Parts: sequence; C-alpha cells; structure tokens
Amino acid sequence: MHIDWSSLGQVAGASLLFGVGLVVLFALGVSAMARRAVAIDEKRQPSVADTGVAALCFAACLAAVFYGLYLIIPQFH
Repeated sequence: MHIDWSSLGQVAGASLLFGVGLVVLFALGVSAMARRAVAIDEKRQPSVADTGVAALCFAACLAAVFYGLYLIIPQFH
C-alpha cells in the first residue's frame, strides 16, 4: 500500500485553511452584528458598514455550507 503524502498534506492544509477561514468569517459577522446592536441600544444610528460586513460574512458562510452540501450529495451533480 502506497500513501501519497504530498496529496494528503495538501488535503489537510486546505481543510485547515477553509475550516479556520469559515470560523473567522462567522466571527467577523457576529462581531459586526454586535457593534450594530450596541449602536441601536445606545440610540445611535447603526453603521451601514457594520450591517454590510455582517451580511457579506454570513452570505459567504452560507455559500460555503451549500457548496459543501453540493460536493457531498451525489444527486446534485
């Protein structure tokens, strides 16, 4: 039995990169939503940038989840 260590390392690296990246994206979205909520609680106008960043981060997370489901479920191919 032969193990292609280079390919295994590439898969492990890509999994680590995208796994951590997805968590960081979600954390940025939660942070932006928290800043927006604090502004609303303090009776200030919430920043459009915070709302946009949160929406983009959550949309990217949702797209990554749907892409993963597309790759896993063979009926979608």
